[in-house]
Amino acid sequence: MNPSLHFLTKENWQWNLLFFIYGLSFFLMGFGILLKARRGSNLRLGRCLPCLAFFGIFHGIVEWGYNFIPTAVVMEDCRTFRGIIFNGGHVLLLGLSYLFLLYFGVNLLGDIRHWPSWRKIIPIAAFGGWLFYAALTFPGVNRDVNVWFILIEIAARYMLATPGALISGLAILAQGDELRHLRQKSLKFFLNGAASALFLYTVGGGLLVPPAPFFPANVFNTDFMMRLGLPAQALRIFSSILVAFFIFRLLDVYDAEERYEREKSREREMIWREREKIRRDLHDGIIQSIYALALGLQHCRLLLADEPSKVAARMFELSQQAEKVIADLRQYLAGLDLGRELPPDPVALVDKVMGEAFVKGDIKVKVRGNRAAVLDGEQREHLYYMMLEILSNITRHAGASQVWVDIDLESDGFRVKIADNGKGFLTTAPGGGHGLKNLNERAALAGGWLDIESSPGRGTAVTFWLPYGGDEQGGRP
Repeated sequence: MNPSLHFLTKENWQWNLLFFIYGLSFFLMGFGILLKARRGSNLRLGRCLPCLAFFGIFHGIVEWGYNFIPTAVVMEDCRTFRGIIFNGGHVLLLGLSYLFLLYFGVNLLGDIRHWPSWRKIIPIAAFGGWLFYAALTFPGVNRDVNVWFILIEIAARYMLATPGALISGLAILAQGDELRHLRQKSLKFFLNGAASALFLYTVGGGLLVPPAPFFPANVFNTDFMMRLGLPAQALRIFSSILVAFFIFRLLDVYDAEERYEREKSREREMIWREREKIRRDLHDGIIQSIYALALGLQHCRLLLADEPSKVAARMFELSQQAEKVIADLRQYLAGLDLGRELPPDPVALVDKVMGEAFVKGDIKVKVRGNRAAVLDGEQREHLYYMMLEILSNITRHAGASQVWVDIDLESDGFRVKIADNGKGFLTTAPGGGHGLKNLNERAALAGGWLDIESSPGRGTAVTFWLPYGGDEQGGRP
């Protein structure tokens, strides 16, 4: 123990209180880091801060030891078992706390400077050297070991605390480039503040030691500072409060990293959604329109053999469809919203799609309800492509002779059921292609739902429900 550093007596209760605050600042710093630290941080500082937390907790306990270890126990030195436990454990905990400080600085600076992996043994070697010095200079159990306690505390401050605080300050100062991408300007200020506080602690907590018969302890020591009118204890307390304050504020790095990762995740999701939108739009729109043109040309070939007089009119219709496909493609590439040119009324929009789609078989349309329904631009686009996909599938795969389209205009949304008497298919079959996947995605994106009922030889019925205006979410009745 080193009572010369701390004046801990009943008459000096002010110093007792200050050193209690000194220990409390370090303890709360360490506890706060452990509460805030995130596992799996991608930042070097974020990964290394838990080491600084153990330094804070252990060193806070050490400083409280000067307050709470009874004077009688201190005077026992190592002559009793109780003295060995309290006094020896107190000094050992001091060395351990500085070990974590040195470990934090070496690993953080080593990561950014790309030091070799064996750098991790440097703190362990320094701690081992300190233990070896303590064992080598131990005077014996039955002797007065107070001077020995002072010497090994000086050795801990010189060998562990001074390089630990200095390297930690340099390491924190070097984190500016890595944290720049987080786009939080206050982090740079907190980095500079934390580094400056650690440099100050290098002097107050590392170099300022009791007088000893060797350099630099025989020149720069607590007595020298006292003669200058600045107690070493005051400098140590002040530096510890600054370290704790700036490290607390530097914990914002975890929140900044989390916000940055959320932004990157949203960006990735937006890119993915845009790619999915492009895939859906090309599949449901352009490709279906081109396929409709191919079916029209096939129909013209049949008309050429049976009714050549009707070919010219049909070819004129196909040329207009081709021009529309080209216009839609240009519009799509220009980034325009197709929904703006589609009618907002769902019934009118369904009629428009059935007028454009080439569907083999008799189509019967039934509309129930007379609500004045309005769809927003995105919903119109989803409904347009859903209808186009369903009718195209009927033409290509169903082989149906009859198609029924029922539209129910309900109070909060509308239901569309499209049924055919075609071949049908197994809805439990794996896969299903892009078409069925797109239908489900578009229904969900429009705020509704979709059901497909089919079985081989019994036709197919596709039912979907969408809300009006996209503001309300609907559910199955």
